[in-house]
Amino acid sequence: MAQITLNNGHLYTLDFIRPNQIGKSCRLEEIKMIIEDMAQENISGATVKDEPGLTKMGNLKLNSFSVDFNSKTGKYNITIFFDEVPQSEIDLAKERAKSEALRLCAVAGLNVLSPKFVIQWCEFLDPWNEYKFPYKKGERFKHNNKPYEVKEDVISNKNEPPEKALRYYKEVTVEDTYKDYDKNKIYNIGDIVRHNGKLWISKWADNKNHEPSISSAWKEWDGK
Repeated sequence: MAQITLNNGHLYTLDFIRPNQIGKSCRLEEIKMIIEDMAQENISGATVKDEPGLTKMGNLKLNSFSVDFNSKTGKYNITIFFDEVPQSEIDLAKERAKSEALRLCAVAGLNVLSPKFVIQWCEFLDPWNEYKFPYKKGERFKHNNKPYEVKEDVISNKNEPPEKALRYYKEVTVEDTYKDYDKNKIYNIGDIVRHNGKLWISKWADNKNHEPSISSAWKEWDGK
């Protein structure tokens, strides 16, 4: 009898094996486990032993199976049928998995990156989930093509969208990139600060104790 070793390490002794079909006798309680074990990631390329002309299974996915009861042995004969999977389909699945992994990495990174990058890569954020989703403080998402950040833990409510529930959410804007003006700090040419609800850019080097909006050491900045 031939044996097959699946990619998950499970070994089965078979009654027969063909390129797209295998047969095995088993107990009733084993049927479900065997079928679940024959997933594409386990059967494709599985190693075959003691079967002339066949040492490895091809790229396969489960199609169907049939079960018959053998009254002589008191066991069930299960025959499992597979479909050949084109290599192009496998390559496409790998590319999709890779793209999804990169997207998830991007989402994870966007939860910690500066607002400037969050705005730039807003498309990679997950959309706001309005169906009682538990958001944690600091998480970011997109809504109406704008990035938002959670201000405090909240369960989402479709009747309280981010642009209205300002207690819980805030839009991530370019202003969030810059810190408030500090009179004790020395600023250089090109440094940008927030002050009185506006952005200001330093015109001087060694700029200290010159308050924006009053001193000529600063000029209002429009973000461009």
